Amino acid sequence: MSITHHLADARPALRRSVIAVLLALSVVAAWAAVSFSIADPALAAWWPAAGLSVLAGMLARGRERWLVIPLVILATGTGNVLAGRDLLLAVLLGMGNTVEVVIIAALLAPRGRPLRLASLAAATRFIGIVLVGAFGSGLALGSVAAIFIGRPWIEAVPQLTASHAAATLVMLPVVLVPLREGRPVRRAELLLQSTVLLTLLGIVFWPGNDWPIAFVPLVAFLWAALRFSLLITAVQLLLTAFAVIVLTTLGGGPFVDIDPASRTPVVLIQIFLLVYAVSALLIVCARTDWFVLIRRLEAQEEALRQGIGTAEVGIAILETIEGEKRVVAMNARARRALGRELPPFGVPELDALIASGAPGRVAFERAGHALDASIAVRRDLGGGDLISIVMVDVTEREERERQAVALADDLRLLNAQKDDFISAVSHELRTPVTSIIGFSELLDDERLPDDLAETGTIIARNARRLADVIEDVLELSRLSALGGPLPEPAEVDLVRLARECAADSTGLALGRGVQVVLAPDAPDSLVIRSRERDLVRVCTNLLSNAIKFSPDGAIVTIELVPHDGGAVLRVVDHGMGIPPEHRDLVWQRFARAPVDAHRQVPGTGLGLPIVRALLESRLGGSARPLDTPGGGTTVEVTLPAVAPAVSSPQPVD
Repeated sequence: MSITHHLADARPALRRSVIAVLLALSVVAAWAAVSFSIADPALAAWWPAAGLSVLAGMLARGRERWLVIPLVILATGTGNVLAGRDLLLAVLLGMGNTVEVVIIAALLAPRGRPLRLASLAAATRFIGIVLVGAFGSGLALGSVAAIFIGRPWIEAVPQLTASHAAATLVMLPVVLVPLREGRPVRRAELLLQSTVLLTLLGIVFWPGNDWPIAFVPLVAFLWAALRFSLLITAVQLLLTAFAVIVLTTLGGGPFVDIDPASRTPVVLIQIFLLVYAVSALLIVCARTDWFVLIRRLEAQEEALRQGIGTAEVGIAILETIEGEKRVVAMNARARRALGRELPPFGVPELDALIASGAPGRVAFERAGHALDASIAVRRDLGGGDLISIVMVDVTEREERERQAVALADDLRLLNAQKDDFISAVSHELRTPVTSIIGFSELLDDERLPDDLAETGTIIARNARRLADVIEDVLELSRLSALGGPLPEPAEVDLVRLARECAADSTGLALGRGVQVVLAPDAPDSLVIRSRERDLVRVCTNLLSNAIKFSPDGAIVTIELVPHDGGAVLRVVDHGMGIPPEHRDLVWQRFARAPVDAHRQVPGTGLGLPIVRALLESRLGGSARPLDTPGGGTTVEVTLPAVAPAVSSPQPVD
């Protein structure tokens, strides 16, 4: 994170205090730039107040930026007045400075989040924005200079643009680059490089020295850009700019002996600062991109090595450079299979294929194991090749396949035994339960005392419930069994079937007053080709569910409508409903919606799973639960015009 990011996230009081300090420093910087201007007192060669003002604008948020604009005018104007310029001229110059502040602050720190100068793309964008802002300010200030100073507009605009751009490009990177990059700082090397830079600056710009070797310090800058962090390079660039300006003002360097009446010294200084700033920023940011890429590649290589080491197949990657081979990566399986790390591996076909540099496949045996090796070659543009060898132990694979087949057979046998057991137990239970129901019905016909009559009613109700559970378990057992072919689909009148199911369901609502009715707008007849027994089971289970979850005295409605040659059957209740987040759960065996109201309703949780199993495996239909307007649940079943022919029912989960 950069300094500007820290300040942008700081408390408003601290951030505003920093803005105030920057504006105060702008006063001093403007005064110094005019008072100690090189060669051309009218137009300063370097305007550090621009960088300070732009930074103040970048730290301002929202409406604060509109307040910063008059403060920039005040600060810059005050510095010009203190340096001896006319008040009106000072105010107009201050207004010209605000153009740069507005443009750069808006583009470099949109919505208060400053640009992070940490990549070549960011550096390119930064330089472009600074040049645009400086040019805008140069246009405004050049017009003021043309009117009040008499300087030709065509000459003033480039000079003022360069003055502001050089200052901003040098000053802003210090606060926009990351404070930490994760790289260790080599202090001895940094000390040596800094010493070399200071020595070269002293040699080139020391007062009295006018050698034309202004390019020499660039060597030390390249050293910093290629070896050190963005922050170190940015700080050295800023200090170098101040040193060059100060030493040149004191009469040193290659720019002092040029005709003072011309603008050449100013132009050369500006070119010097711009070239150094742009070069250093682009090089150091490009090097940072390269460093990030290297770290990403190292992480990917490490992940690849770990994956190779734990792979179930043998993997070896060889590199061939100038005829010599070396191992890039090889896991233990490959080492055991090949016997050594470098060819020849003692397998003539494999060694020949590797030597030819061509991809291919080779089958061979080693230590009683049959191996299948695939070779791929990636030719490098530099003359080297990457050879990857992937070996599959066919013997182990066949053994795993044999074990899987045996396990599948065991599971099928266990599943068949489970179904046989459930079927046998259910059949054994059905006979006594039927007897209990029959005798309980005889008791209902007798005149018994009230307490004995209530006991008989309880026996009958629970016996019917147990019979339903047995029937559900038997149905699931039949659905899970892999039997012979099913009956062929036949014509079924769904309206007749629905009426019969509604009549048969009246016994499920005894004592509760729940009515099951066919919708009045149902057609007189709706015929499809399907399996009637399975349709009855679907309709009965849906009605049983709807009745159980309906309040006393409620009405359960069966709706039937034609649909794409088939039909849609809906069972509508006005009960407690199914929460949307639990609708997938109700299709699972023995599952109940985890709601207290649902838990209080007796049931096994097998009705809807049986409905789905019948629809998907035998009837070719589908079902989905919906909300009933006003409360409750509507289960919508879609049936095709013709049920599919199923010769071997699939097991149901």
